[in-house]
Amino acid sequence: CIARIHRANREHHLDCSARDDPHCHRIHHSAMQFDAVWTALAFGALGCLLLLACRRRGGKDLPKAMRRLVVVEPNALALARVVVEEEAPLPVLKRGQVLIKVCAASINPSDYGAWRARSAKGEYPLPTGQECSGVVVATGGGVSTLGLLGRRVAAFPGSGTYADYVACSAWRLVCLPGSVALADACEFFINPLTVVAMLLTARAKRATAIIHTGASSALGQMLCKAAPGFGVEVVHVTHRQQHVEMLHRLGATHVLNSSSDSYGAELDEKIRALRVKLAFDCVAGDSAGGGGGEGGGSRPDGSAQT
Repeated sequence: CIARIHRANREHHLDCSARDDPHCHRIHHSAMQFDAVWTALAFGALGCLLLLACRRRGGKDLPKAMRRLVVVEPNALALARVVVEEEAPLPVLKRGQVLIKVCAASINPSDYGAWRARSAKGEYPLPTGQECSGVVVATGGGVSTLGLLGRRVAAFPGSGTYADYVACSAWRLVCLPGSVALADACEFFINPLTVVAMLLTARAKRATAIIHTGASSALGQMLCKAAPGFGVEVVHVTHRQQHVEMLHRLGATHVLNSSSDSYGAELDEKIRALRVKLAFDCVAGDSAGGGGGEGGGSRPDGSAQT
């Protein structure tokens, strides 16, 4: 509307200039002032609406305290004494944050690594858990939080998800469609983004085939489904026969059982047939360095990279 007003005024101004009529110029000047007033009023009303929409919302019927799991000290041998449940006040929201009632939270190696190694910040008790899914029950205000109250979300706050409630930036969550279960969405970030990073690494190194150990894990199953879209073949290595069958049902073509007596020879054969030069290993030890038992020399041209 504003663009049309200015375009009409510009055409009127050109017409007045052509006729050089003082009366016409006075009418044009009055019309411009009238347009400016209405434009200012329109933007003022819009600003008021945005301020109302961006205010804090929700949180009226929430409890004053919540339960959460924290690490009281790093200790690799006494997990039961290290991670304890405690009561804590609800997080105080900042502008641009939302409060999520946690429905599910995933456990990753980086999570249980937090209670084995000393925190770089040295702050204890240390809240645990990095990602979760749940429902937004309050917002701290701000444009980024508009429309989030009551939404089902997957979130990556970075810490504190092993709790009844967690605060998270509105930029670090994804709204979920109704077809996605909250129990599945709690691992929306760490594993999927790791899979994408692995496949992009393979593409950058021009690797058409890779080896992945721990193939029956949640990450391994995601890799099995995602790899064909990147044009990468995967040699899936697992350690149980039932996992071999499960991976085949997911569509995997190359699956090896590391517990098999013929594992080393089979691995050598796959490496040579697919010209594998890149492997992603989550086990370490012999599986990373030796190629598995009798197949210790499973690098056809010495260029394999793990």
